[in-house]
Amino acid sequence: MKSTLMFFLLAWSAIGLAASTAPDATELAERLLAAESARQPYPELAREFPGLTDADLLAVQRAYLKARLAAGQRVGGYKGGFIPVAPIGGVLYAEGLLQAPADVPRNTFVAPLVEAEIAFEFCSPVKQRLADVAALKAAVCRLRPAIELPDGALAELEAMKTDLPRLRRALIPHNIATRKVLLGAPVAAGTVDVNRLPVTTRHAGKVIGERVVDEGKPDLWESVLWVVNEYALVEGQGLEAGQVIIPGNLTGIHPGVSGLYEVDYGPLGKVRFTLE
Repeated sequence: MKSTLMFFLLAWSAIGLAASTAPDATELAERLLAAESARQPYPELAREFPGLTDADLLAVQRAYLKARLAAGQRVGGYKGGFIPVAPIGGVLYAEGLLQAPADVPRNTFVAPLVEAEIAFEFCSPVKQRLADVAALKAAVCRLRPAIELPDGALAELEAMKTDLPRLRRALIPHNIATRKVLLGAPVAAGTVDVNRLPVTTRHAGKVIGERVVDEGKPDLWESVLWVVNEYALVEGQGLEAGQVIIPGNLTGIHPGVSGLYEVDYGPLGKVRFTLE
C-alpha cells in the first residue's frame, strides 16, 4: 500500500512539473514562425500539448501576430471561422489583399487552399461594440467577392476536415492559416442579399463547390457582427475605413491545384484567378 501511494504521489508530482515547464505562448509562436520560414507544415500544438485551452491557443495567436506585425505586416481586416457553433477569429494582412484577376504562384504556399467568401468593406471606423446588425449595416458600405487562399500547412489536414473540433484548435495558434485574399469589384452593400446569394466555384471549367442556400444557414451579417464585437474589438484595435471582414467560406474548402479558377457570385459578379 505504501509503495502504491508513493507511486501516485510521484506521478502527480511529475504531472505538475510537466505543466509548469510547458512552453509559454512566445516559445510556441516561435515554433510556428520557424516552420513558416522553412516552408514546413505547422506543428499541431493542440495535439502535442492537449492541456492547452482555447485561451492558451489564443495567447499563442497573439504572440504569433505580434511577431508578424513587428516584421512589417499591417492589419487589412479580420476573418471568422466556425461561426456560430464554435467561432474563432483571425487577422487579414493588408499585404495579402490582392485585386482579382491575378496569377498566384503555388510555390509561395506549402499547401494552398481555395475558399469562396464575401468581403464586407467598412467605410467608417468602428471603435466600440455595435448594438445590432442595423448598426453594422450603417458602417458597411460595400460588398466584394472574395477568394481566400489560406495555407493549409498541417501534416494531417485531410483527417482534420472530418474532425472539425480538432481542425478548429489546430488553426487558432497560427491565425487561421491566413495568407492571401483576392478581392473582386465592389458593389453597394444594400443592393445584394448576401444570405440568398448563389455561389459556384469552378476549376478548369468543372464545378467543385456550390453554396447551398436555405433557411438553416447562419445569417452572414450576424457572423460579421460576431467578428467585429468579439474579435476585432477584443483582440485588435477595431476597424478602420477601408478594412474588410470575411466571415467564412461558402462552397467548401478546396485544395489549391494548378490551373484557372472562376467563382460566380451571381449579382455580386465573378472572380477569376490562376494558381501556377
